[in-house]
Amino acid sequence: MSSHRSSSFFSKSQPAVKDNPLSAAGRFGRLSMIGWQSFLNLSVFLAVIALSLFTGIFNLNAMAFSHNLIDILLSFTGFIYLALVVSYLYFSLLIAVRRLHDLNKSGWLILLFFVPVIQFFFILYLLIAPGTRGNNSYGMPRTTALWEKILAWLVILLTVLSLFSMGSLVSYMMGAGELDTPAEVLQKGTEYF
Repeated sequence: MSSHRSSSFFSKSQPAVKDNPLSAAGRFGRLSMIGWQSFLNLSVFLAVIALSLFTGIFNLNAMAFSHNLIDILLSFTGFIYLALVVSYLYFSLLIAVRRLHDLNKSGWLILLFFVPVIQFFFILYLLIAPGTRGNNSYGMPRTTALWEKILAWLVILLTVLSLFSMGSLVSYMMGAGELDTPAEVLQKGTEYF
């Protein structure tokens, strides 16, 4: 009899959760948050480049900005840029709200993004803190899609590599005498006193 109870026929099936990633309702794990934020960054970056090339703000042949940049930004194109900035801000906050829901926190904590010093530590908290296991006040955990995992790990890898390369570059420039060491900066700065 116990074998019948464990079969899928007799077990209570879990209802399929419809999740709209572009809605504030629901949860995002760490990799989902990084994946969606990376996708948003890349999409807005490509849209700004395409719009800049289309309107003539940036010229690839001369590799320079247009002389009438202010006129273009004050025209209809400026409203398109403003719409891109507003939509970028909206979706970034939406992604963070979903991450807060995964931590079983209120979405209103998103207001901490607007406090300058706390903002840095808040972002680190969202990136590092593990989400709530199982069901919480905001629903069941969301399964991270494969493309989200791939994009998130690619961004993490590129970030770590860029930090190492920047450290190597600074170390090389300090050794080559192109940059002053912190002790030399202090010595040069205090020699007037």
